[in-house]
Amino acid sequence: MVLTLSKHFSNLSADLNPRILSIVSSTISVTGSVTPDMATTLQLIMLALVGGTLGQANNTDYKIVLSSILGQLEGGLELHLGNSGKGANDLVHFIMVQGMNSLQISLNQEEEPQTAETGRHKFYMFENVKEMQGILTSLVNTDGFYILALEKDTSEDDAILMDFMANVWLEYGHSRVYYVQSRSERLLLYNPFKQGYEVVQDPKTYGRIYKNLEGYPLRIYIFDSVYSSVIADDESNKVLAVNGADAKLARTVARQLNFTPEYVWPDDEYFGGRLADGSYSGGVGRAHRGEVDIIFAGFFIKDYLTTHIQFSAAVYMDELCLFVKKAQRIPQSILPLFAVHSDVWLCFLLVGLLGTLVWLLLRALNLGLGIERIPIGSRTTRISYFEAARRILIDTWVVWVRVNVGCFPPFHSERIFVASLCLVSVIFGALLESSLATVYIRPLYYRDPSTLKELDESGQPIYIKHPAFKDDLFYGHDSAVYRRLDAKMLLVAEGEERLIEMVSKRGGFAGVTRSASLELSDIRYVMTKKVHKIPECPKNYHIAYVLPRPSPYLEEVNRVVLRLVAAGIVGLWTAEAKERAKWSIQRFPDYLAEMDVGRWKVLTMSDFQLAFYALTIGCLLSAAVCLAEIFLRRKRIPIFLTRI
Repeated sequence: MVLTLSKHFSNLSADLNPRILSIVSSTISVTGSVTPDMATTLQLIMLALVGGTLGQANNTDYKIVLSSILGQLEGGLELHLGNSGKGANDLVHFIMVQGMNSLQISLNQEEEPQTAETGRHKFYMFENVKEMQGILTSLVNTDGFYILALEKDTSEDDAILMDFMANVWLEYGHSRVYYVQSRSERLLLYNPFKQGYEVVQDPKTYGRIYKNLEGYPLRIYIFDSVYSSVIADDESNKVLAVNGADAKLARTVARQLNFTPEYVWPDDEYFGGRLADGSYSGGVGRAHRGEVDIIFAGFFIKDYLTTHIQFSAAVYMDELCLFVKKAQRIPQSILPLFAVHSDVWLCFLLVGLLGTLVWLLLRALNLGLGIERIPIGSRTTRISYFEAARRILIDTWVVWVRVNVGCFPPFHSERIFVASLCLVSVIFGALLESSLATVYIRPLYYRDPSTLKELDESGQPIYIKHPAFKDDLFYGHDSAVYRRLDAKMLLVAEGEERLIEMVSKRGGFAGVTRSASLELSDIRYVMTKKVHKIPECPKNYHIAYVLPRPSPYLEEVNRVVLRLVAAGIVGLWTAEAKERAKWSIQRFPDYLAEMDVGRWKVLTMSDFQLAFYALTIGCLLSAAVCLAEIFLRRKRIPIFLTRI
């Protein structure tokens, strides 16, 4: 049951300290066992607090340090007093008049306030160390700090207190705990790396402890990812070595913070995520359960459906892209037809037809104006208009395909036009020849999908290997294309054959992977034209490392990571990894054979198939025309003789 008292104490004397009035006038939530006289008792406590604070002037150094610490902590403060009698403690008085945190009072230490907000800091008052030990199981991992205060402390209790501090760290993983010894007037923090406590002198003491871990072993989780690889012994399940940009950064952080990395054996589900039964797998699961200290493998900064993990500062960026099997290679028999784009061929045809039309108009204009002809040979033969148009059509295409003209036109304007047409024909021919040489050296392929819309129209399903890909790859978009693609996604497990290898061999479906993967571990599939990455990538993510929440190492890890990123060191390591991936193609002889690396392209008869096909078709057409002319000529001769 929660009782909220809003007292403004408007009848208090005007000469009271304004700061105290503002504190007392605030709303204080009281949680615990409520008796009929609770309201009256709490009013007496508050009035006694005000009266006691007005005459208090002996604030000791540890209280001032505690006050400065509370001033830097964000969030509210919960005071667990146990009973109303502890409200008269000087330390409680001092905290309540600070006014830097919203307060919530609980009179029962064994019960956690059900209305407690995430990030609230908790203050407990105990009579001695033995009473403090009863709160051990109630300490839960939250975003807030714990302040455990002892009213009575003796030198004999120091050993018990030290064991309690070590137990809190080793068994429960708590580091955000301040210990207050009221009688000794000390504020302590446990230093697990020196296996002792440190007296807090200022708010930065907590951060200084984690600047030097004194060689303390930390559980580091690295697996085979884009910028990391693991060398392990399968028999002993031990990680022997780690490589890659992530591993270099992990070693740098370990050297700067002075800790010993203990590499954890990777799970089958490398990244992992939330499963259907509510549990977590892979790296997300290990961080969620607190089984690792730092995961030095790049995770997308996104929601993994758990509040028990946190991310470091962003290290680099990457995209989630889709890939399909590369389109088939264009056969050499029709390769010259694809040497240039279709618009160039269309322009070639249109210019040929337009040239014929221009030449016909010039001939009509010359004849209409009576322009004097240029004499050709000994005599000028008169031909019909139809025959003249037919000759112009043939001569235009003869010139346009760069063949010599048998007879020049009889007008100067037409000859100038033919000369300009020859010049344009030379330019087109040079482009065509250079393109032909290029396509024989670099083979062409049929068109691949270049947008997500084209992929959707192809009807191919999308296979994913990590459940985290389905969370928000296409989900949440208004686009109908994205909704249809989201419905086509299927989660598959990689067996002996990897997903990208399945796509390169079988085809018929698309896969999802990081863009950097296609530039590093899977670059041979791209370089040898086995798979095609769709340029339009649906997601772009910042990449960071993962730590359990809360982690005392986060601030120092971020400090080292941000310095390396700002100095360009991380960019250097990632670029070096990409270059090494390009060099690694030399280790695959079968891929070298397909790429013809290190050899000149030697043209063979098979490269000229289209030329022979064109010659064969031309011969057949000419034979057909010849037979048609002979047949028609035989029919005309009898008709001519009967007329005579």
